Amino acid sequence: MRSKVSVIKRFVNKQPVLLLFIFFILLMVVIKPTFVSITNIKNILIDVSIYGVSALAMTIAIITGAFDLSLASNFAWGQIFFCFLLNAWGESPGAMLAALLVMLLSTMAVGVINGLIVVVTKIPAFIATLATGIILKGFSLVFTKGNMVSTSNPFIKQMGRGTFLGLSYLTYIFIGFVALAYFVMTYTRFGRGLYATGGNMKAAELSGINVKLSRFSIFVILGFAAGISGAMFVCLMRAGSVLYGTDLALTCVAATVVGGTPLTGGKGSVLRTVVGILLIYVLYKGLAFLGLQGYYNTMIRGIVLLTVVSIDAFMTRGERW
Repeated sequence: MRSKVSVIKRFVNKQPVLLLFIFFILLMVVIKPTFVSITNIKNILIDVSIYGVSALAMTIAIITGAFDLSLASNFAWGQIFFCFLLNAWGESPGAMLAALLVMLLSTMAVGVINGLIVVVTKIPAFIATLATGIILKGFSLVFTKGNMVSTSNPFIKQMGRGTFLGLSYLTYIFIGFVALAYFVMTYTRFGRGLYATGGNMKAAELSGINVKLSRFSIFVILGFAAGISGAMFVCLMRAGSVLYGTDLALTCVAATVVGGTPLTGGKGSVLRTVVGILLIYVLYKGLAFLGLQGYYNTMIRGIVLLTVVSIDAFMTRGERW
């Protein structure tokens, strides 16, 4: 009997966010049974999928000891440039693939710039990426003259609306990136090097890890993720704008922290970030279903986020990993 109690206690201590997620779902089922309708679940998964790709990259960055405040601006630029290229190059498969690749190269170039600034000049990532994010937002406004850029590409429309076995294509893309991120961080030397870099840079260097390359590469990964998220958003909305996704960076950080990854680096899990972002979006949708919109909605989101993180910290007592 005692062994069973101890097993349950350990599970509760290690998985508080998962339990909170399940509790909130059950609560919404009681209050608003329509919350668990198939349509609503699909919509939540689509929203999670678009931001989720960037949240995975942000988690890896935080594990490495890095941070990227330019993510939202890069996400917006990816949308805008992708729509622009689709309109300019036509609807053939080759043209669409070229548009995607060129757009990804542009968002990764932003990551290269961020990486060089942080690694070479040793400017803190928080300041460096804040500055590049502002610059990129300004450039996007100049490029679009402040207007939204839309596309009527039929393939893009099908990607956004199409489903397979009841799930959106966008959800499958996210699942694929979850599997890739988990594999890289768990089973590859590169992933282990990122953990070591975030845990102790000096020790990582002494063990033969190229710390500078590890830190540089994470910003390129963040740029790639921003571009993928931007392309997925275009598939859903068939448009791009500087105004879309302004909360991306903070949402990704929130999902990472709620998922249990400490901002101190060296520890964390992309799988727990998936639970974290699911909890956040279930919360958002739940508040909408309860009719709490506007200012109250925003305030309650912040309160619940702080509560979730506090409960997680209290229950785990620093022994999460």
